[in-house]
Amino acid sequence: MEKQTQNSSHLPALLHFLEQPESYPHYPEKVEHVQTHISHVFIAPPFVYKFKKPVDFGFLDYSTLQKRHQYCQREIELNRRLTDDVYLGIVSICEENGTWDIRDGTAEDAVEYAVKMKKLPEQYFLHTFLDNDTLTQQHLDRVANKLADFYNSQEPDDEVLEWGRIEKIKVNTDENFSQTGPFVGQTLDENTYEAVRYFTNHYFDRHADLFEKRIAEQRIVDGHGDLHLEHIHITPKKVQIYDCIEFNDRFRYGDLAVDLAFLAMDLDFNGRWSEERYFIDQMSEKLEDPDLSEIIDFYKCYRAYVKGKVKSLQSDEEEVPADERRQAAETAARYFDLSLRYALLGSQPTMLVFMGRVGTGKSTLASYLEEKLDIERLSTDHIRKTLAGLPLDQRTPASQRDELYSSKMSAQTYDTLFDKAESQLQDGNSVILDATFSSRASRQQLINISKKMGGRLFFVEAQASENVIKQRLQHREEQEGVVSDARLEDFEQLNDRYQPPEEIDAGSFVGINTENPVDDTIRQLYLELIDKQIWHSC
Repeated sequence: MEKQTQNSSHLPALLHFLEQPESYPHYPEKVEHVQTHISHVFIAPPFVYKFKKPVDFGFLDYSTLQKRHQYCQREIELNRRLTDDVYLGIVSICEENGTWDIRDGTAEDAVEYAVKMKKLPEQYFLHTFLDNDTLTQQHLDRVANKLADFYNSQEPDDEVLEWGRIEKIKVNTDENFSQTGPFVGQTLDENTYEAVRYFTNHYFDRHADLFEKRIAEQRIVDGHGDLHLEHIHITPKKVQIYDCIEFNDRFRYGDLAVDLAFLAMDLDFNGRWSEERYFIDQMSEKLEDPDLSEIIDFYKCYRAYVKGKVKSLQSDEEEVPADERRQAAETAARYFDLSLRYALLGSQPTMLVFMGRVGTGKSTLASYLEEKLDIERLSTDHIRKTLAGLPLDQRTPASQRDELYSSKMSAQTYDTLFDKAESQLQDGNSVILDATFSSRASRQQLINISKKMGGRLFFVEAQASENVIKQRLQHREEQEGVVSDARLEDFEQLNDRYQPPEEIDAGSFVGINTENPVDDTIRQLYLELIDKQIWHSC
């Protein structure tokens, strides 16, 4: 993916030079060297020096000294739109008689260039407020005001507006899928890759009118392009937003929603779903943009996928220490999973209900998505045994089963499940429910909760033939740690109690045959949920 670079033979010696405090004119006490996949950053308080790596990824080309100088200038110019005293200028690295020298400004004999910045106090970064649990709505209000002024001040020309068209957006999304193909099986699995691609292309098809409307309303801007927590600094006096994309205009040009989606996605990634929704609601109001909340999930899916790509590229760089590469790979997987979550469910509080006859595999599916999507799972099997004070990994003795599965205990179990689910929705979280939900009354209760809390609701019925179910129940006799007490001897009784979910609206219902291999079943489930998700947003 990376092409041959030029003028980089001096790089190892230069990096060593820049890591030494005595190399700098102001003699800092220490120097910290931080790498990204495109930059070497040297933190030498009170300044920061940012060098561009001599790389060419196709979408980014820093392969020559001339290009690196050009993009240093461009970075300063663009970032001064949302900052006022952070970007101090260009510095040149010169070499004379075997000695390196750092000079302010552009020198004709420079062998390398860097952007010189003022180091900002760490305690005022948005991610620090998040880490310290001191992030407030007032912080988000101030960011929203800054960005609203930035977007509202723009009068996009035809070149910028073109990047709101689907064929232009697809240049970026298609490139993402092309460039992440080599990482399938490493930082993302094939089902996730195919599901996000399916969601992206089908969203274009079904929402073409919305994209055209955004262009007509001039919602397409020359934005920031990399608007995440680490790039937003909030002191009592000012808000500074820095480090925008300078290396490729098409990564800044686009719907203001794609710009905002980066910060929104970042909040979600850190588990701040309620704060994210508050922020987007504020932006929608300040921009007089009622469609923002409708299209933001599409762009958050895109942003999470891009972040997964960037971290994947970093995980593949030999010059990055092994521990950092491993951590980058793990982080990439988390971003890809978040992208998948947006594709399947969006970001509104959702109840994803796995139901079905005994032995159909509903708990297998629910458990898989619990881990994959990082959503809490509530299981009646767990709740029932916990209420009774019984171990989860052992089958309940026959002498206690009548009481454990009595009508009274079942009612208490489901009431507890409903209360916990409602509490999750009230806190702004999604939740996975795992139970047979064999009665229409229990399913209606979920519908009532969904209406009351204003959340989304999807039912997934796991389906299998009686022969397959009986084989699975028989196999449980040989397994350890099975939470469910149901075995082959219980099949007829439990099966007779099951009321088919004929009353559930087709827009909220997915039926999944679980007789195929698990990967195939998961793949089909993803596609079905995506169709429902896109249909729901139409």
